[in-house]
Amino acid sequence: MVDKLFKISKYILWGLVGISSIILGISVIQGESSTDMQMYLTYALFGLLFVAILFSPIYGAIVNPGSIKKIGIAIGAFAVIALIAYIFSPGATLSQEYLESMNVTAGAEAFCDFLMIFLYIMLGGTILAVIGSAVAKLFN
Repeated sequence: MVDKLFKISKYILWGLVGISSIILGISVIQGESSTDMQMYLTYALFGLLFVAILFSPIYGAIVNPGSIKKIGIAIGAFAVIALIAYIFSPGATLSQEYLESMNVTAGAEAFCDFLMIFLYIMLGGTILAVIGSAVAKLFN
């Protein structure tokens, strides 16, 4: 069952990479006129990510009930990182006139700041994990 799910996930991932590559190519050719298409793709990918985030722990708990503790730790770490990103997000940094001219609210700007800082923290953690894994393999 796990091997079958792995194969299905692999093919879905390759499909998403292919679709994203095609849309990236179209975007490069069309320029700014393809911004709406890029945003819809982003929304669709976030939707798939959300479904995968919900499905993965549930499936893991069904296959291996002992993994519930690890899932709880991962969710807690995710929440702590989100809280740290929220604390360090500067909030409204642009002038109100500029935000109004761009048709953006101060809340939306603060949320974007939060998401960017969260992304940077997660990206930094991923890079550190890859480097740490490589260094640990050297000593084993």
